Amino acid sequence: MKYRFDAYHVLPDSPQMQRDFLFALASLEAMLPDDPMAQEVVRIARQNQILPVSVSGFQYFEGRGLGGLVTLPDENRPRPILIGSREFFEESGFHIPAILEVTARKWETEPGSKIALCGWDSWVRGVLKFVRRDASSSKN
Repeated sequence: MKYRFDAYHVLPDSPQMQRDFLFALASLEAMLPDDPMAQEVVRIARQNQILPVSVSGFQYFEGRGLGGLVTLPDENRPRPILIGSREFFEESGFHIPAILEVTARKWETEPGSKIALCGWDSWVRGVLKFVRRDASSSKN
């Protein structure tokens, strides 16, 4: 089933965090070049003039998520960053800020949608939403 990257919500909701979030997502997702959802993330990042960088220590956890060390723009050291399901983040001991929890729960109830979380430093930094292509309008 094909999905389209539809929306994301970051905290704090600032231009810098939006950029860091897309940068982290694109860098990790670029490690899965054959995955259609990963291709969608990289496509959106490139549309926003964000190019993936190399990732060290990349790990893929089948059906749960992925992670690796990514050096964010304007930083000198890599951060361990995760992308994946709510369960993956709970198992990893991450905290979900209340506002992002509200967004995630809302998007999870929408027909044809699928969410993923992304975070670093033990905090979920953002939620992304994908929608099934057949459930979406002509925004493909």
